[in-house]
Amino acid sequence: MNDIITIDKFLSVWIVLYSIGYILKVFPFNPLLLLAISILFFIFALTIIIYNHNKNSNLLYFFLINFIFKIPIFAIVYYRNEPITEYDIIFTFYVIVVYIIYTEIMNDNIYCIYRDMILFIINKNKGRYIQIFYNLKNI
Repeated sequence: MNDIITIDKFLSVWIVLYSIGYILKVFPFNPLLLLAISILFFIFALTIIIYNHNKNSNLLYFFLINFIFKIPIFAIVYYRNEPITEYDIIFTFYVIVVYIIYTEIMNDNIYCIYRDMILFIINKNKGRYIQIFYNLKNI
């Protein structure tokens, strides 16, 4: 393994944490667009992973982690039926830009992080190890 992709390098972790804060009324901007982007990427990655599924795949872990953390939060935010404002759209843009800048500062980039993640999920002997899988393996 080259190294470990830490959870702070996943935009979806940022989105889930922010969304929990929004649900708890700590943060003001509606994260529905961010959650939708995260779920669309999950579906995209899932399609690639299923197509390349093999005995070294981490498909079940990937599916469960994403499904458990994203779908219920999306449903809660969606069923609040709060409109998406122009400020929510601007906030969505800013979150993505800040995330890209953060990954660059951390000597990584969004493309490499998600490419390596998908490679690792397809075959645990390829790509970079994902921190959550590393932690689960060592329990």
